[in-house]
Amino acid sequence: MRKSNTTIILEGMQLVGQIKGTHDFYLYGSLKGDVDVVELVKVGKSGRFKGDLKAKNIIIEGEVDGKITAKEKVEIHDSGHFKGDLISPSIQISDQAFFEGTVTMVREDNKSPEKLSTPVTVIKEDISTSKETKQTKSKSVGSRSL
Repeated sequence: MRKSNTTIILEGMQLVGQIKGTHDFYLYGSLKGDVDVVELVKVGKSGRFKGDLKAKNIIIEGEVDGKITAKEKVEIHDSGHFKGDLISPSIQISDQAFFEGTVTMVREDNKSPEKLSTPVTVIKEDISTSKETKQTKSKSVGSRSL
């Protein structure tokens, strides 16, 4: 449920620039630039974003290409497509989501992100009957060092 103080960019809208605010931000259109929002950012299924994205919580159902930083949590849903660098203390990536990039898990009480850095490689493959490999299904392989 959306709060009444939510900014929404609707499908069909294309913006280039910077958005900064203290409320929620929903993107169903296209935005190239930077977003710095105190609360929630949601990139809906029809949403396309390229740039740097910062918020308390981030939900990706559409396409995001760039660097995202969340103070609490990032969720990439089944329809989500993420490419870039992700920094957050909590990350949830759906089995059907696309992810290509790096993950760094940083908690606010930890000043050194390298201590909780988690490199992740996501391999997309589908073994067809002709023994060719196509990129469609995700598997995650990762390591964590403390």
